[in-house]
Amino acid sequence: MIAVVVALDGQGALNRMNLSGHAGYWSRKGDPACAATTLLVRSVAKLVASLDGWTVNGGARKLGKLTMEIESRPVDSEDWLRGVTDTLLQGLADIAREYPNSINLKLEKINDGS
Repeated sequence: MIAVVVALDGQGALNRMNLSGHAGYWSRKGDPACAATTLLVRSVAKLVASLDGWTVNGGARKLGKLTMEIESRPVDSEDWLRGVTDTLLQGLADIAREYPNSINLKLEKINDGS
């Protein structure tokens, strides 16, 4: 099973995410749940890490593991990041609904004073 933890800041925007494990849905022909989850999470991580003025830490140092944390970002990025966060969460929820035994999604709220 894939475990995905998404931590949101006080405004409901992405602060960090961790992905670990494999879905194991189709071991011989590939795994659509694993592929979809990996692509979605990796794309969001690469997108926010590529932005000017953002400090993002993390990586995918081995198969089945990915971490990402937004250390700092421009003040005027809140609405944009909430849109990215909503897209990420909807995509993960859709995957979990279609492959319920393949992904475990956990949301955390960060107490950041906002």
